[in-house]
Amino acid sequence: MPIDLWLPGRGALYSPGAMGDVKQTDLVEQGESGAGAGASGLADAIKRKQRKLKSGPSWHWSDLAAIVSMILLLPPAWLLPERLWAPLCRARSGLSALMTGRAVRGTAKTVRRALGDVDVARSEAIMRDLKAAVHEMRLQDLRGWRPGGWQPQIAVEGEEHLKAALERGKGAILWLAPFVFNSGPTKIALHRKGYRVSHLSSPKHGVSETRFGVKYLNRIRCIPEDRYLVDRIVFDSAAPTTAMRRMVRALKAGEVVSIVASSTEGYEMIKGSIFGGRLPVAVGAPRLAGLTGAPLLPAFTLRDPAAGWRIVIEPPIALASDKSSDERTIAAVAEFLRRSEPWVRRFPEQWRAWSKWRAE
Repeated sequence: MPIDLWLPGRGALYSPGAMGDVKQTDLVEQGESGAGAGASGLADAIKRKQRKLKSGPSWHWSDLAAIVSMILLLPPAWLLPERLWAPLCRARSGLSALMTGRAVRGTAKTVRRALGDVDVARSEAIMRDLKAAVHEMRLQDLRGWRPGGWQPQIAVEGEEHLKAALERGKGAILWLAPFVFNSGPTKIALHRKGYRVSHLSSPKHGVSETRFGVKYLNRIRCIPEDRYLVDRIVFDSAAPTTAMRRMVRALKAGEVVSIVASSTEGYEMIKGSIFGGRLPVAVGAPRLAGLTGAPLLPAFTLRDPAAGWRIVIEPPIALASDKSSDERTIAAVAEFLRRSEPWVRRFPEQWRAWSKWRAE
């Protein structure tokens, strides 16, 4: 029996078509929860954002700052050995923290409240290291343009879970935790292993959210990454079902679809529980798994000081067939965050979601 998917903002119910595509089958008015009558509690858990169709500003001064930054980083990105990147970026982060110390201290307070067992010095060091890691991503981007590209050594752990998922014949969904290095290394590692991967991407993926930045600056990151993808599926807020159709086709072809567990795009969010507080998570990945029957596997991309680059793929999250779509989605987010918590505790300086976490 097909599993239906409610796509908010469209007023339409979608289900898998006979050829494995997604088609519009009916116009319905369901409850705010998308699960029909009697689901008022779920309506409180799953939030629908108003669709934003307006594009961002044409440009911002930060675009100029990004250009200058990449010009300055190009020589070390091409010439320095990778082992020197982190120290260089930590030094740069320490200098910039002198100008943005208030922001660092504010988010560090959030880290202390969430983790509970770190002091002021440690929490501020976590935030400086996170800022340094963001700068290091730019070095990775720029090295990708050098002949031969960026060739890091990456270990893929738990690959047996991905292989078993693909053997079921419905593709596989990798639900990537929002760690700072989840972008390039994940795509490189899976490509080396021979997997065909389509990635759901935000148009803002890169260094800028302006129209100029999206059109030009963000390509500095996207073009090297695209070498390792079958398809980059860019979410279009004006036509959200287009991305869904393309992901369904990829899964029906037995391929891998990767989706970051963030709240950058999408209209449905769940404020899931982690560290005794709440974190907004977009629900596209569990919705897609429920729609297609593809296994939903959490994945964590990390730089471990003791082991180097690691892509850890965990066993799939079970989606109960006797529950409604919303109930399955809520349970999947809860399980994903439960599995994320030990990794965040171990590598807090690589988790990019601190600014969105809120205490209850």
